[in-house]
Amino acid sequence: MKIAIVGAGITGLTLAYLLRKLGHAVEVFEAGGAPGGELATVEVGGEPIERFYHHLFTHDRFMIGLCEELGIADRLDWHEPLMGFYAGERVHPFTSPLDLLRFGHLSLPARVRLGLGTVLLQRRRSYAAFEDRTAAEVMPRYTGREAFDKIFRPLLEAKFDRHWEGVSMAWMWARLMSRARTRTPDKRRERLGYFRGGFRVVVDALARTITERGAALHLRSPVQEVTIGSPGAPALRVGGQAVDADAVVATVGLPIIRRILPEERRDFTNSLAATNYVGACVVLMEIERQLSEYYWTNIGDRSLPFAGLIEHTNMVERERYGGQRLLYVSNYLPPEHEFFHIDDDALIDRFVEPIQRVFPRFAREQIGRSWVSRDPVAQPVIAAGYQRRKPAYRSPIPGFYICNTSQIYPEDRGTNYNVRIARECLEVLDGDAPELTRR
Repeated sequence: MKIAIVGAGITGLTLAYLLRKLGHAVEVFEAGGAPGGELATVEVGGEPIERFYHHLFTHDRFMIGLCEELGIADRLDWHEPLMGFYAGERVHPFTSPLDLLRFGHLSLPARVRLGLGTVLLQRRRSYAAFEDRTAAEVMPRYTGREAFDKIFRPLLEAKFDRHWEGVSMAWMWARLMSRARTRTPDKRRERLGYFRGGFRVVVDALARTITERGAALHLRSPVQEVTIGSPGAPALRVGGQAVDADAVVATVGLPIIRRILPEERRDFTNSLAATNYVGACVVLMEIERQLSEYYWTNIGDRSLPFAGLIEHTNMVERERYGGQRLLYVSNYLPPEHEFFHIDDDALIDRFVEPIQRVFPRFAREQIGRSWVSRDPVAQPVIAAGYQRRKPAYRSPIPGFYICNTSQIYPEDRGTNYNVRIARECLEVLDGDAPELTRR
């Protein structure tokens, strides 16, 4: 069976790897000049670092298992960084249960209620009762209104913008469980994984392995149209050329899929529009001075124009980057937001004074090189009832399949779950192989 894959991010590369293991012929088409998608990197001090921040959790068994297969698991190091939370004009320690008890932005009764409510949620073993309910409805009943309004509501708004009120409680439960499961045995810190050589080692290992095993990886090859299933038409068109295949798998976002399917498929593509997206706008910058001791500082003040400040070199030693300190400024925004369109330098200028509010020692002249990355279809909005809207891997179009982040549920998106959905899609494709090859 011959399969054409649209997109060479972690999902597309993993699926290509798995398909080649089963002996299927594979071609991968990537619009960009390098594989990796949101794992794309730049180099600082000769060391790769992702343009969009990444790390692993200790329970990310799909990604860890893939790395073991690829022979790169020994490149994965585990860290126990400190976390912060900015609220009430100051940064609060936010790493351990003791930090929670000392969290001065909440009253003492609210802190106790938050701790007890979080424990109750983490003791639940199923999210089924939460699937049709929103986090905005359920969370205050567990954590109390004060903690919800001062901690969880700002985080939901930062992640999902205007869609925050509709976000599924199943998603929130899965996120809380994920953070709890990656904690150290004494519960005092989270353990986070990062590769020596960055996540590029995963991308490079996958790209090298699939090409060595006979898959074709086409870069700078944007797919113009997917026409599989139409009588007398090729599977897809790339650069004006027809490409034949028994099946096409799109691993790009649903809005992109809607653009590359022909007009005759409007009934199906209109159904994909039921899933809203928020985009990611991330600035990575070299900075002269350490701003704090925290790796990750969540922003609980929605008057600031970013969701988080991630000081990467507070987790990974800066010596790996030639002594440079590195800071990510993270944002999730609607795709039409001006940050997706203004000049890079103008965007960075917008962030200087707000960063100073969080870390007063910061100054514009401390910024060295910087990189602005934008993905307008980064995060599907996981609304209540999403289990009924989640796209199936097998579409109604004969021979056309979808495998992308919109199928990660109920967990928050992450590379571990990209590997999981690739494995699930493989089972569907391989099961359909006899019918696909008869056409």
